[in-house]
Amino acid sequence: MRSDSTAGTSRTIVIFAGALGGFAVALYNYLTPLTGVTGTFGAGLVIASTLLLAIAAVLIQISRPGAWRVVLRILVALGGVLTALAGYFLHEWWLIVAMAIVLLGLLFDIYQGRNSQTGAFA
Repeated sequence: MRSDSTAGTSRTIVIFAGALGGFAVALYNYLTPLTGVTGTFGAGLVIASTLLLAIAAVLIQISRPGAWRVVLRILVALGGVLTALAGYFLHEWWLIVAMAIVLLGLLFDIYQGRNSQTGAFA
């Protein structure tokens, strides 16, 4: 059987990578002229939301199973969906791809957490 701490050193890496990818896309679009969203408030909010998603991924990784981890996962799900929606409104298709990676990483994290709690195959 695997314990939660040894099973999950890479559980949230996909969430973290997707969030950092979204941050890079949002920052590029915010700073680069002629992207259509240069310096806009919406693009600034997307930068903040992707950083918060990356922080949440780290917090999920270091937290113990329980209510706090469930709350963080719910917030990551909401943040990923709503940031993808913002990417749609801003016409930033790569941001939508990055948020899809975040949501896939969240599914992977939930699956890995469930396996480590019920005693996965050795």
